[in-house]
Amino acid sequence: MKSSKFAAYLIYVLSALIPSADPQTQGPSVNGLFEQTKAASVVILSGDGMGRLRSIATGFLISKDGLILAAWHTIKGSNEVQIRTATGEVFDRVQLLGVDERRDVVELRITSTNLPFLRTEALSQAKQGDAVYTISNSGGLTWSASNGMVSAIRMADEVPGLGTGFRVIQFNAPVASGASGAPLVMQDGGAIGIITASASGAGIAVPVESVLGLAEGGRSLFLASGKLLELPRDEAHKVPSSSTAIAEEKPANLIESAKTIYLHSKTSFLTVDTLERALLNDKRWTSLGLTIVGDQKLADLIVEVDRPLFTYVHTFVLSDRRTSIVLGSGKVTAFDGTLASGGLAKEIESILAKSRIKAEQKEADHK
Repeated sequence: MKSSKFAAYLIYVLSALIPSADPQTQGPSVNGLFEQTKAASVVILSGDGMGRLRSIATGFLISKDGLILAAWHTIKGSNEVQIRTATGEVFDRVQLLGVDERRDVVELRITSTNLPFLRTEALSQAKQGDAVYTISNSGGLTWSASNGMVSAIRMADEVPGLGTGFRVIQFNAPVASGASGAPLVMQDGGAIGIITASASGAGIAVPVESVLGLAEGGRSLFLASGKLLELPRDEAHKVPSSSTAIAEEKPANLIESAKTIYLHSKTSFLTVDTLERALLNDKRWTSLGLTIVGDQKLADLIVEVDRPLFTYVHTFVLSDRRTSIVLGSGKVTAFDGTLASGGLAKEIESILAKSRIKAEQKEADHK
């Protein structure tokens, strides 16, 4: 009896002397891990100029003063770049500090302090079968969480089309367009890699440790301001969500509210330049208050001209870009496009004038 009591007492004493595991050394919970990763991740918008969105990608902060790692191909050749954090802050001025083209990684900086960031992890800490996590903007769906495991650590040479001369982490977490630049995070919360590609259904990440010195290369360049860039969902309220909503749109209102128009030709017999000159030379054009743009994405209205083969009939269709509603059409018979352009211009302007000039007259009468 005494021996059993002594044994129980001894176990109690020993358990008190052995320190319990510190929860902080075990890493955050899965939910906490995703929240931590999200807080340090960013959305990267790049464009072709004048707010024309080219791509949506991901990046992540590795320092509290705004150092960001991302995939180089997502901003290469862009005319404007913008970065957004999970808190909703927007940074239009982005500084490029260094590029590793072989590994497809770029280091950027935004001007801010006390930012949440991810601790970087040595590649030696990753083993085949280890759990990995990521937060990305896959398919344009921002802050999407996914997880998987390390499938292999191999040379890029073994992956067709990836390049040569560097190691990569192969993993099986879902990867889609927009995930490029996202962090690959270990269970303890450390960033082990930068997602740069996918190959045959597998995700590919470059080890963070191999690109940590990019900012020390002495390269510094401020990228063009991305002030005009917007996420597609910011425009969602402007797009009808069903056929019923589209049917309720009134063609006259669409023409009246338009500010820009895009010209497109499906035939070599009548060029866009020829039609544009005909419109601009007509006396009524200025009173319509429309601007001809060279990018369809910037247009409210679209004019498409054509000439069916083996005919002298030149046709046009006027439509609303946002809804694709046909607002008017017409045709002119002429020997060539130059002769046809004048007649087409008059018909197009007549359709536009019915709504736009009447609206101006109503507004003047109201005043």
